[in-house]
Amino acid sequence: MTRTLADSLSSRDNALNFIRLLLATTVLFHHGWAIGGFESGDLFDASGWAVNGFFAISGYLIAGSRLRLSTREYLLHRVLRIFPAYWVILLATAFVLSPLAAFIAGETWVPGSAVSYVVGNLALWNFQWGIDETLSQVPLATLWNGSLWTLFFEFSAYIGAAVLLSASKLRKHALLLVSITLAALLVGQILAHGPLEVTTNLYLNSLRLGGFFLAGMWLFLMADRIRVDYLSLAVALALFATMVVTGTADWLGQLPFAFILLWLASRLKVRLGARNDISYGIYIWAFPIQQLIMVCGLSWMGPYGTIVLALCLTSGVAWLSWKYVEQPAMRLRHRVPRRLLGHPLSQRSVLRTSEKG
Repeated sequence: MTRTLADSLSSRDNALNFIRLLLATTVLFHHGWAIGGFESGDLFDASGWAVNGFFAISGYLIAGSRLRLSTREYLLHRVLRIFPAYWVILLATAFVLSPLAAFIAGETWVPGSAVSYVVGNLALWNFQWGIDETLSQVPLATLWNGSLWTLFFEFSAYIGAAVLLSASKLRKHALLLVSITLAALLVGQILAHGPLEVTTNLYLNSLRLGGFFLAGMWLFLMADRIRVDYLSLAVALALFATMVVTGTADWLGQLPFAFILLWLASRLKVRLGARNDISYGIYIWAFPIQQLIMVCGLSWMGPYGTIVLALCLTSGVAWLSWKYVEQPAMRLRHRVPRRLLGHPLSQRSVLRTSEKG
């Protein structure tokens, strides 16, 4: 009997964490070319599609979390998952990595700029990208962490999901609401890239990433009706390939791309990352570590050598982040009294997938 998406992703015995680990590694690989100043030619925007994948999987998982938890408990979970590790990387960059880079390169470390880097970026929106007088001699000068910009959109999507499915009457029509919102964003993308000629990245990224996030939510709500057989995969691949060829994948490819990733997560037998989910750590730590490699003058290793070195170093730091920052932070949610969190919003049987985020 053919299993559904809900059946296949109903427990932790799936490859979701492996897929997210693969996506984080893809971002590291793609960034390695620009950070090292290596000739990339017409290198495919792998990091952009990896981020799209993150949002699609996140939407699938977050839909279950939102429908299962009270608003206060849901938001607490989301804050504890994103902010502690994010604040640690800000502090480490400002007061460990940047002074170390300045020492190695013979530059001047400016404490005031380091402080403003942390304070100005605390709330996920990046007001300051560099720390004065550092990273002046590397190919991608002054930029300490070019990956963090997506976290603002990620947390905004969490808040959007909280609002969209806030009242019990709305939750009864969750599929309709998500479908309408997803359709509106798709139309918005077509208009933005077409007659409206929108050029502001804030709006374009909101439409793009919001679309992938909602696609994941839609697939969660339809998960008990969607089969994970080879025919469904072939249809999704054909649709997505057609959109790639016609140049519309960024605007309209959310659902087939999200389904392909979730199909792989449901069918692959790889359990790497199931116990130690280091994907978030790799994503937020890779960029500054890659910059530090360039500061050390290791560009002679070439793109692949520096990328492999960065992956080894980042994986170790990401494991430490998971063990000593992310896991302990997430355990704090169990220490908050239940009376402060409210009652769960729903106990619907469809919510069978375990939240991994």
